[in-house]
Amino acid sequence: MFPEPGSDLPARGDLVLSGVTAVTMDPRLGDLEHATVTVTDGVITSVTTDADAATPPGATVIDGSGLIALPGFVDTHWHLWNSLLRGSVSDAPGRDYFAVKRALGPHHDLEDFYWAARFALAEAVTAGITTVHNWDHNVRSPEDADVNVKAQLDAGVRGRFSYGPRDSTPADEPMDLDDLRRFSARWPTERLDGLLDFGVALRGPYRTPNRVCRSEWGAARELGLPITMHCDRCLREEGCRSCGLARLADEDLLGPDVQIVHAVHASPDDIAALAATGTRISLSPITEMRTMGFPLFSELFKAGVPVSLSTDTLAMPTAPDVFTTLRAVEAVEAARTGSPEVTPRRLLQMATLDGAHDLGLGDVTGSITPGKRADLLLIDARTPNLLPSGDPAEALVRQGRATDIVTVVLDGRVLLDRGRLTQPSAQAAISGAEDRRDVLIARARAAGDWR
Repeated sequence: MFPEPGSDLPARGDLVLSGVTAVTMDPRLGDLEHATVTVTDGVITSVTTDADAATPPGATVIDGSGLIALPGFVDTHWHLWNSLLRGSVSDAPGRDYFAVKRALGPHHDLEDFYWAARFALAEAVTAGITTVHNWDHNVRSPEDADVNVKAQLDAGVRGRFSYGPRDSTPADEPMDLDDLRRFSARWPTERLDGLLDFGVALRGPYRTPNRVCRSEWGAARELGLPITMHCDRCLREEGCRSCGLARLADEDLLGPDVQIVHAVHASPDDIAALAATGTRISLSPITEMRTMGFPLFSELFKAGVPVSLSTDTLAMPTAPDVFTTLRAVEAVEAARTGSPEVTPRRLLQMATLDGAHDLGLGDVTGSITPGKRADLLLIDARTPNLLPSGDPAEALVRQGRATDIVTVVLDGRVLLDRGRLTQPSAQAAISGAEDRRDVLIARARAAGDWR
């Protein structure tokens, strides 16, 4: 049914990346030419331009000539559970994202949840995404939550699992707060390998009555779990003229423990409330521009709101190519606002260090800094699209592609080597995705929920 836990994860090794151009995203280190990055047991122990830097005995040396080293990308909102729906969503009548999700969501079994997450996480690794916030808004049973956690641990990908209600839960029905309280006990810290923590994905006051909202919000804070909530298409609903985030601030529902997703129609007062309360926001520009409106990068950056980047879902369908996404953001914001805030380097920071801070991991990942965990990408700067070379941050955002990534190191493990996934189970997750999707659809069709 499932592979043994972590059975084919490569071991953490001692590594030396020699002669790289290091775009560290550490403001103290900046960009370093001909740098050597040393990794010991999953920790970055040295970043130097000293040509005589010592090589630890037994370390694997990777020749970084012609390569750019970048911290791994951080994705702060991704519905891994519905990744197998990619290809089922289309522009045909009755095949929009929400219709397909409602039809197929109830028919996922434990294997579907596990392999959907493994498939998405495998694609994440190929795209250089080393930290993923698994935003699960279809927890149908305690076992569903557990297999999602198992999938991320088996994939060796850092991140957070946020426990939510099952898809299409009635507005007046609370999520399973009893199991939420039991959930962390089932997954003590020693089982998480230093890779995962937990949060709560709430529907909030836009989708639940005050009684339910207060109950769920209160339970999350009682348990000390960070909260995440969609604020997406509300302006399209009759009578709605604002996301109402300022109102949430007045009710003490915002704060540094809260992440708001989307908020593309936030008013100036809403944005001011986010900034004043230290509330974080995750933007998914590709899905937002397709279904909601323009994400407010310029306004949020200018106000000092903590902003991070996310894929949202593969089902829309989308692809998690961070370089392509950042390029689209820069172009759209240049046309929409002309804001000087939206620069290639600022966008790279958002996709790395700012994402790490969003998830409480700023001291762990997000930059190539001694003492942090080794979540690193090596990018081939000799590809035609990256030549002739200039400022590496500008080149990566304006010309880079996910296929330029040749090596991904995650917590000291090499998960992508010369463009190939090193885990057989990750390769199997990709090769088996279409067959698993077809079996899922056949199950829904037999129940009369798919035509």
